Amino acid sequence: MIPYPDRIHFAIGFPFVPSSVIEVWEQLTRHLKEACSLPRQFEVHQTAGHAERFKSEEDLKLSPSDVAALIAERNLDGFWVNSGYSARSVGFSLLHAKDAGPQSELRCRIEKNAQAPDDWGALITSLMNRFPSIGAWQWRQYYQSWQWNCRVDLGYEQIFGPIPPGFRRTHEASIDGIGPGRTLLDVSLNPGRPKTLLPMVSFYPTAEMWLGPHFWQYAKCTKEEALAADFFIEKRDTPHYLYLKCWPHAFTRPDGEQGHMQQRLWKLFFHEDCEWPPGSGTICDEPRYGPPELMPDCRQPEVRKP
Repeated sequence: MIPYPDRIHFAIGFPFVPSSVIEVWEQLTRHLKEACSLPRQFEVHQTAGHAERFKSEEDLKLSPSDVAALIAERNLDGFWVNSGYSARSVGFSLLHAKDAGPQSELRCRIEKNAQAPDDWGALITSLMNRFPSIGAWQWRQYYQSWQWNCRVDLGYEQIFGPIPPGFRRTHEASIDGIGPGRTLLDVSLNPGRPKTLLPMVSFYPTAEMWLGPHFWQYAKCTKEEALAADFFIEKRDTPHYLYLKCWPHAFTRPDGEQGHMQQRLWKLFFHEDCEWPPGSGTICDEPRYGPPELMPDCRQPEVRKP
């Protein structure tokens, strides 16, 4: 049994706070409604878009239309909502880092038994057609959580299986100097790792991505070089984004053909490399380590482009 939500998550990075936050909210709720997964009520954290909460008020519980009215009434520059904290809940945020620039990111949280879309592409393209963007990505959360996780003390082995012996470890003392501190794994060469472009905005090496006009100032390649790459199975160039798809489904492995494909993404976009297993300096052809549920015989078969 997968002990972690194995749902499709997405993120959209904007270089500025969208000019109409209420329109972002309305497009999001419309997409949820069309997928028959719009919650009747959201808990609204008291936030003006920053990744912090105001302490002056209790969180509000509002219908989707009342959330829209609140955004308009208070002229909010972001939102942070959830439908509860259970195996059936969803949450969404449009946040920006206080005093770190005007950029913001729309993100989601989908629990394992929640009613939610399995494809966010229509919402992504709609918002990127409307607002200037850095990029958008969607991924399978269980795989990405494994690849991003660097905390030995937070149940890594219980959730993802044995820790590969090649991981470099570092220890951080506790802030108060009393506790045991924490041990961290160096995931900086994991094929599925994210890359911070700006505070609150990251690049994700995913099977499909929508790269906006503002992305190319952070990449080590040009848009023309990306279009010329021969390993994408689908390309769509539009005035608002470049859509690229390199694998038939969301990645579930850091090795084999999927690992090699993620390696191509790192080399193309950032002239960086990756490795699996850790410390090997390469991508192994056979599956090594990781949750049993993400082994090839439990997932979709490896499929290469024609």
